[in-house]
Amino acid sequence: MADTATLALPKASVPSGEIEEYPYSDGRILMEADPHANAIVEMRNKLRRHFAAVGNIYVAGSMAVYFREGDQQAVVAPDVFVVLGVEKRDRKSYKIWEEGGVVPALVIEVASPSTRRLDTTSKQGAYERMGVTEYWRFDPDGRQIPQGLEGWRLEGSKYRPLAVRRQAGGARTYWSEVLGLDLRAEGRLLRFRDPRTGQDLMTHAEAHDARENAERRADTAERRADNAERKVDAEAAARRDAERRADTAERRAEAERVARRRAEHERDELSRRILELEARSRVPE
Repeated sequence: MADTATLALPKASVPSGEIEEYPYSDGRILMEADPHANAIVEMRNKLRRHFAAVGNIYVAGSMAVYFREGDQQAVVAPDVFVVLGVEKRDRKSYKIWEEGGVVPALVIEVASPSTRRLDTTSKQGAYERMGVTEYWRFDPDGRQIPQGLEGWRLEGSKYRPLAVRRQAGGARTYWSEVLGLDLRAEGRLLRFRDPRTGQDLMTHAEAHDARENAERRADTAERRADNAERKVDAEAAARRDAERRADTAERRAEAERVARRRAEHERDELSRRILELEARSRVPE
């Protein structure tokens, strides 16, 4: 990250009653290169969506985190941080003493040449002293961190490097116990994978594309269902029409059979009468 998230280590403490406000901005111009700004936004948004339905998990980034009441200099501004056990609500800054003493459980910093020394010395030391359980550094350019990602976990009061959980090709996967997710660097994206589903958390663009694809598939399925229903209806109508024609033909055949029997009966009756007349007309010799 650019030097807008500069750690200001404690100088002189001032009684809290004399401080009117804890600034949520240092007044500097926020300057971020696209890869860094995009990485921060995507990480924050993916984690927010993932934990949206989970209560009391707060995800934020590029926000002032004050860790000592009464000292405006005791502040850090992580690129992304996750707090477990606090209310989801809008905040201008995060003051640990106002949150029941709950410190961020995880911090992610995006590496850049201007903050490399700060991220690995003063900031890392501050997070360690604060008790941040996991600290991660992600490099979207791969210039500061060749493998793209590195992490530490608090053991006792000291950070210990996190080992690679799995490696496939050039991709190294790490496990975040805080998030319950696998992490890996993939170019300019930090990927989070849910091991329960085996799926990566999607970026905003990927989620948008997935929704559009799902809508297209739903539309296609609906059209196919409509076509199938129309085909079934047409086939049923054809069957009914065929049945009607068959019934009509059967009735006609029956009528013809009746007419034929009547004609045969009339013919037989006529023949009988002719024979009778012939018999009566004979003159005895």
